[in-house]
Amino acid sequence: MKRMLFLAPLLMLAHPAHAAKGGKLDAMLDKADTDQDGRITRAEFLAARRAMFDRLDRNHDGVVSKDDFGRLRRFRPKAAHQIDSFIAAVDADHDGVASRAELDAAPATAFDLMDKNHDGAIDQAERAAAAARRAAK
Repeated sequence: MKRMLFLAPLLMLAHPAHAAKGGKLDAMLDKADTDQDGRITRAEFLAARRAMFDRLDRNHDGVVSKDDFGRLRRFRPKAAHQIDSFIAAVDADHDGVASRAELDAAPATAFDLMDKNHDGAIDQAERAAAAARRAAK
């Protein structure tokens, strides 16, 4: 179950169409702010995205695939769908897996959407605005 807590924010990081619920995204952003200055820089955001990828690569083969979530896929079909959506969003070469290289090459669209003033960091005001947009949907 703990692994699932990381999945929704990773989906958001991979593709904004899979936006996480506010609490999970906020928790991920809090954790990404490694220097605790209240701002998440692009570097912090990308580092958090890479760390989540490592946690999801449960068999440590360098890719996130259906093989990483065998039991989960059988007992949690909604989670299986989210995993499939993540893989599809990141899988640039369409081989059915999401590699670290593909994730690293994927645009940080979610970051760019939240960084409204384009200063390379998401501040508290931008986080609040993003939360308000999520709540309005």
